[in-house]
Amino acid sequence: MIGRHLTDDGLVSLHWDNPDGPDVLAEIRRTSTARDVREGLLALAYAVDSAARPATGLCVIVDSRLSMPRLEAELSRFRSIVRPEVAHRIHLVGAKTGPNLHLNGEVPEFPQPFLRALYGAVQDEGMGNASTRVTRQQVKAVLVERALCGLAPMTLAEMRRQTGASYQTASAALTELLQLNIVAGERDGPIDLWLKPKVLLKLADEHAAARKELRYADPSGLSRMPSAMAERLLSLRSKGVAEKVAISGVLGALHFLPDLNITASPRLDLSVYDGDLRFVPKLDAGLVDADATKRKPLLVLHLQRDCRPPESIAREPELAARLDCLADLEQLGLQAEAEELAHELCEAARKAP
Repeated sequence: MIGRHLTDDGLVSLHWDNPDGPDVLAEIRRTSTARDVREGLLALAYAVDSAARPATGLCVIVDSRLSMPRLEAELSRFRSIVRPEVAHRIHLVGAKTGPNLHLNGEVPEFPQPFLRALYGAVQDEGMGNASTRVTRQQVKAVLVERALCGLAPMTLAEMRRQTGASYQTASAALTELLQLNIVAGERDGPIDLWLKPKVLLKLADEHAAARKELRYADPSGLSRMPSAMAERLLSLRSKGVAEKVAISGVLGALHFLPDLNITASPRLDLSVYDGDLRFVPKLDAGLVDADATKRKPLLVLHLQRDCRPPESIAREPELAARLDCLADLEQLGLQAEAEELAHELCEAARKAP
């Protein structure tokens, strides 16, 4: 049986009941930060120790920028500080998604039914399943984007209702923002952010690291230009296609700052908020995986949770979050332009009524 396994303080991603041996509990994390890896291992160890039946734990780190040696070092350090009877039951693997799920690291001999269930759970997580755990970074992104939109601040309770974050996650995210000295007011009141350009750039870099990126190129050289693909996307959206896809990158940044010193967009960046990629062939049928062709990408998709406030989505649904656009400029290496945009966004937020 496959299901969600409730512990005292939250959920592991997958609980597989094994009729022939210990159950398998899997905690799936799509992250590139060591702190999130440690939290995943801790949550998994607690679940394994609390399970009604004997259980083995598998922490799956999906599409991470952390190397396998770094992940193995985190596992070794974790095992050295927990009770031996729990430590030997906790495993950690890296996973790369695609047509098949590729696991790297110390992979125990798991039954094929479990591996199929795990693949399905990873795919669900990538598609933005509503039950997926909300991370601290995602909470911070929601709060930062709301401030950049010039909207009234929310309390911690209001933010939790909007994002579905647990109290522990929301509180930890607020603590990290407090440490950056950008929160005004009391902890239990409205979370009013006074953003500074350098801090905003740091937060945008964290935001970028938490996303999954897919890159597409055109080996024929006959593909649409980025601006033409953006127009095509708007046409598809008007027909009810790709409604959870929004324009980010240079084109998005130019909307928020028309005087940005960029002559033309080298590629089209899109924020994909539901993980559905079926629109790509309709955007341009000639696009293929850029990594396979070794060509510069013309289209880059950023798979992530939507951090835009409802007011912003209702007003400009085709435009990605300001934080998305800033993160894209940094990833493009347009540092001067990113700094200019960060400055203007902070100024606009301060002047908001």
